[in-house]
Amino acid sequence: MLTRQSLMATAILCVLTPALAEDSHDVAPARAFELRATAAYPLRQDIGQLMGSNLIGAAVVSASNDSVGKIANLVVNEKGAVEAAVIKVGGFFGFGGRDVAVTYDSLSIVRNPKGDGIDHVTISATKKDLIQAVPFKTLRQQQHAQR
Repeated sequence: MLTRQSLMATAILCVLTPALAEDSHDVAPARAFELRATAAYPLRQDIGQLMGSNLIGAAVVSASNDSVGKIANLVVNEKGAVEAAVIKVGGFFGFGGRDVAVTYDSLSIVRNPKGDGIDHVTISATKKDLIQAVPFKTLRQQQHAQR
């Protein structure tokens, strides 16, 4: 009797399996974007590369070595290239101040004595120049202002 029930259950399962397989294909979610294929997995940082975490928070000084501010953020394009650095200028103990963006090419990055981090960043603009510049607005800030 047990064999008869097992045989019947197997037959039913064989009949339903193609139907279940067809349903699973119909339910698969459509991809909203195309994933980029990559076979590159870098193993280590090269001497000519910088870590973004070392750059964010780095002190910014003018050409005359006067304190200007700190790197607050980086603007990265869709291909991964850094296009600009956002500098926090002014303020008191991190409060207040303004964010001003400068092109990445305008930065001169000075490494620490060991060469494994960033000591400071030099720009040709002065603190006064950046305080007078138009503040940088993120996309979120722009959209919020339009509401």
